[in-house]
Amino acid sequence: MGLSMYHSATGAQSPHCIHAIGIGKMGAYMVEALLRTGEIEDMLEDPRARFTGLSIDIGDQDQHELKEYVSGFDQRLAERGIPTERAQVRTVSLDVPAKKDLMTSLNRWREYLKMEYPRYYWNPNYEPWLPSDTEMPKAGDSIPRAIAKAIYGHYYYGEDKSLEKELDDFVGSINQTKLPSLVLVFFSLSGGTGSGMVVDLARHLSNVKLGRRIPVVGVAAMPFSGDEAHVGGDAALYPTMNEIDCMLDDAKNQGVMAVWGDLYKNPFTGGFFALPQEHSWQRLGSYTKTGKPAIRDALRKGVTRKFVNDSFMRFVVQDYGRLLFKMLRPMGFTGAPHERNISGDRTWTVFDVAKYTHPGVEVLPGEPRSKWRAVVSKWIGYIPQWSGLKEGFKTDYVEAHTVAPRELWNETLETKLKETLQGFVLDGDDGTVNTSVGEFFDELTAYSNIIIPGVAKTDFTAFYAARDAYDAIESWDEKLMMHSWLLDLGVILSEQSIRFDGMAGECIWGCACWVVIPHEAIRGDAPISKDVTIVQAEHIAMMVKTVVPTP
Repeated sequence: MGLSMYHSATGAQSPHCIHAIGIGKMGAYMVEALLRTGEIEDMLEDPRARFTGLSIDIGDQDQHELKEYVSGFDQRLAERGIPTERAQVRTVSLDVPAKKDLMTSLNRWREYLKMEYPRYYWNPNYEPWLPSDTEMPKAGDSIPRAIAKAIYGHYYYGEDKSLEKELDDFVGSINQTKLPSLVLVFFSLSGGTGSGMVVDLARHLSNVKLGRRIPVVGVAAMPFSGDEAHVGGDAALYPTMNEIDCMLDDAKNQGVMAVWGDLYKNPFTGGFFALPQEHSWQRLGSYTKTGKPAIRDALRKGVTRKFVNDSFMRFVVQDYGRLLFKMLRPMGFTGAPHERNISGDRTWTVFDVAKYTHPGVEVLPGEPRSKWRAVVSKWIGYIPQWSGLKEGFKTDYVEAHTVAPRELWNETLETKLKETLQGFVLDGDDGTVNTSVGEFFDELTAYSNIIIPGVAKTDFTAFYAARDAYDAIESWDEKLMMHSWLLDLGVILSEQSIRFDGMAGECIWGCACWVVIPHEAIRGDAPISKDVTIVQAEHIAMMVKTVVPTP
């Protein structure tokens, strides 16, 4: 008998169908990694299941690997006797429109928004947010976020509405699924195309097309020290993190909706993961010093990204999506409505892939176990340093899933891992560390997937570094190009409001566009909750008075 999503009588769960949208280069790589696990085919053995995948990018230069893998996907299904119609995987490579055509779409944006939601205020001061002298990039270039947003809208709203049709087909495929579904939206937090488009695509997907019926989970790769430069550099990360934070944080999101309506409600209904890559970069990036620097560095970056992506995807598909669903529970999104955790401004979840071993680096196959374990122990100790979280961060729960060769992992390493992770959680019984161990198919590889919920944007060391870089930029136009989410409404979220003292949201057109969010909260200067337990205690304070004491 099939099980429902919540099967309270037995505690068992049904399998889940995983569907995925990738945006930009990183998004394409992550969708490909999901398919490469080979377990999507296993999921499709169930006649009730479907898989729906979509990759969207500007140009096709970064989708070749995905297209190559997809081309053999149907054949692999057919070889296993699985009807190919159970899967729908598409790639969309957008052309950079001619400037004249793009500006025509931008000039009509008020019409598009008015048709989308009647609450839209028909601003008489509206004009395109892209300056008239904007130079159009080429496909394959690093795309500024403001331009990526414009290109997305051009294909979603204008011309033949090709992107809207793709989202309609994506949702149509999901609606044919006869099992509970989860939708993952992949992008890079530092890339212009992914972070520039996701703010509108996620809104259209979750709040319009899906009607908030199915959990939509955001998955964003964090920059690492060896990452290539993007337009705006570190500075562009500051408005990106602010925009995502104003979706995730209930209070800030209410401040946006108070002015602009319910269609701007947080679209990530299933939660949001930030994927640090620094630990894996440090472990994998030093495996060779030979060869031409450019080629060597490209290989290092590619190996790092592929390992992080593969590790995350193997976790996603484990036990037919059940583990992912259970793990979302501490984030507060998969419980019954009355169990919904309120996280306040601590709504980010870190998924850190901590790599411990790499064949041929520091230790070789055949050397004593003691040497291997000494190396693993050392790299466990680097977790706090390369997690991307500032010193002193505390939360109430940390979960770690380790995979290692059976003969390598022992109680000593397990104790070292728990002691290291204990530094992230609250003292005493308010803090919990849960760990599990599984065997990896490669006996030379050991790593842990570390899940840390209850993170605020100001807990990331990258946030303050990005803010400093942003503050150093004097050009208003340059800062504008780093924004995306509310530009079509006339709002530069990360700047202070012109008309309303102390509030955020500078108006592009000099009128009264704003959001009901204190600017100090955008800056990261407002006091934040010390930990999630305090947030939840404040939320249920009135209800606590009704608790009935017993003898």
